[in-house]
Amino acid sequence: MLLFFSCSGDDDGVAESDRSQALLGQWEYEAIDSNTAVDINGDGTVNVDLFNTNEIRQCLKDNLTFFSSRGPGEKSAFSINENGLSCGEVPAFQNVEDDRYELINNEIIRFENRNDWVIVEFTKNRLVVDQEDFLDDQDVVITYTFKRS
Repeated sequence: MLLFFSCSGDDDGVAESDRSQALLGQWEYEAIDSNTAVDINGDGTVNVDLFNTNEIRQCLKDNLTFFSSRGPGEKSAFSINENGLSCGEVPAFQNVEDDRYELINNEIIRFENRNDWVIVEFTKNRLVVDQEDFLDDQDVVITYTFKRS
């Protein structure tokens, strides 16, 4: 019994060799953090936590992220869906972004049209990635935490 309980914490981990398959599906934001405090909404207050503050509009926080396979020899599909709260650019439940990606060495998600994501943590129901960005006139690393939805 002791062995069972000591190993149970590893049950949710995704082996690197299984990451391309485990990535597929629908994900939603759980957290968005910056390694440096930024003021991206222009209110004069800087924050590291971009998700639980007013730095990012609610209509962006509810967006859904999708990873799907396109078949042998083709890059996989990536999309971000507006979900229920539209920011106005596209109607609710329409894609605000479509892209293609490939998983490099089971640790980097390389997109055609956006900056790479480096996988920090990957379990069956949680994905944490870092992305280099330029916000509030400075280079930052944004950490996106997703939960499977």
